[in-house]
Amino acid sequence: MKRVIRFRLNERLYEEEIGSEQPALDWIRKTAGLTGTKEGCREGDCGACLVLLGGRGMDGRPEWKAVTSCTLGMGELDGRHLVTIEGLASGGLTPVMEAMLDEGASQCGFCSPGFIIALTGFLVSGQAIDPVSAMASVEGNLCRCTGYGSIRRAASILARDFADLPAGLERRLPELARRHVLPAALAQLMLEPPEPAGSQGAAFAAIHPEDPSLVDLGGGTDWYVRNPDPDPDLAPRFSDQAPGARSIRAGGSAERPVLELGSAVTVDDFFASPLVRNLAPGIERFAADMASPPIRARATLAGNIVNASPIADLTSMLLALGARLVLEGGPDGERLLELSDFFLGYKKTDIRDGERVRGILIPASPLRFNFEKAAKRARLDIATVNTAMAVTLAPDGGIASVRASAGGVAPVPLRMVALENAMVGKQPSAALAREAGKLAYDCGSPIGDVRGSAGYRRRLMERLTWAHFIRLWPELGLEKELLA
Repeated sequence: MKRVIRFRLNERLYEEEIGSEQPALDWIRKTAGLTGTKEGCREGDCGACLVLLGGRGMDGRPEWKAVTSCTLGMGELDGRHLVTIEGLASGGLTPVMEAMLDEGASQCGFCSPGFIIALTGFLVSGQAIDPVSAMASVEGNLCRCTGYGSIRRAASILARDFADLPAGLERRLPELARRHVLPAALAQLMLEPPEPAGSQGAAFAAIHPEDPSLVDLGGGTDWYVRNPDPDPDLAPRFSDQAPGARSIRAGGSAERPVLELGSAVTVDDFFASPLVRNLAPGIERFAADMASPPIRARATLAGNIVNASPIADLTSMLLALGARLVLEGGPDGERLLELSDFFLGYKKTDIRDGERVRGILIPASPLRFNFEKAAKRARLDIATVNTAMAVTLAPDGGIASVRASAGGVAPVPLRMVALENAMVGKQPSAALAREAGKLAYDCGSPIGDVRGSAGYRRRLMERLTWAHFIRLWPELGLEKELLA
């Protein structure tokens, strides 16, 4: 369904009536005629369609991310800024392009625009500039020609040459323009996101006043994979355009403090939040276990939940963190629901007609947390099984409370209640780890498929439970006894 939006593409400001449901990839290539953005997998996996997406972040200040345009709806671009490979190249070859050429990192050239966008986004982002981080930034890009060695060398050169970049976009973007990574006019515009044409909610209500719940989208990273060519009569509402939808704030009461997460909080937002890191120290190290950087920049926690996959990594984490959902828009008004009660069967949830997830509540008492995942590949793969555990300790070091989750062993994500009950009130030990492992082995009803047999999944759950104990209590040295 068409609506008027205002956005910037490279250095040009557009105010146009567009199909809100249309993937940005198609508009960029077919309407704007910028074919340097390539159509590859159309599932967010290959990175050939990467663009830089700018807007305002959780703190209201400009932010930039490399994202897949095949999973980005045009209706979400009101008040945003897109940069394509053509925008970067308007002033000639950039240092990123030269590094790729000098190291032979571009052969057939099809994937090269995506790699250049990813590496440019890495320099823009403000994260640490080092070779490991540079290579991590291109984890969402695939290449069939080079074997990646030449790309790794190009990334290392950029990490070396730009290690002195200043922090903060206000200082970094002008410096990148001075060093010809960005055209100067573009760099200035990247600090000034355009004003949106209007209220997305009002536009949606005008189109569907009788049914304001037709389609609600988070980051689109699941939905556009299933709907690569959306019906032009569709009028999606994008959750990140609601006020406070990307906020993470402290709430609740002194007796029951909680973290309140908006419906559009992304994977990146979650792991970068100081409140989340204070709740579960070290949790940020698990971000790399989930998808690729362009997907983490877009995928939302609420979207991951309502997709109802029994193997979703974030859902497993949130179950262990004791999350509750705030649902609104249904016949009973607003209601709170334990996340563990939300899943009724395979891809079946307790979301009622007209309801949508308005937010997620997480108890804010500090805890020890660990996440484990086994997959065929170490990175960028769906889990065979996953599991998370969160514990609080009594003054004597005993286990005061525990929540443990399991994914991939049942039609729905599970709380391992029997395991939790067996651990509460006891001192952590190798004997308790073995007891908990046996209970994890018996949890759920796993099936066999291409990712592993039912027996293999059960054995994984047992050993990953041991891993929880080893990592949650490193001071005990439990691995010596468990793995002897």
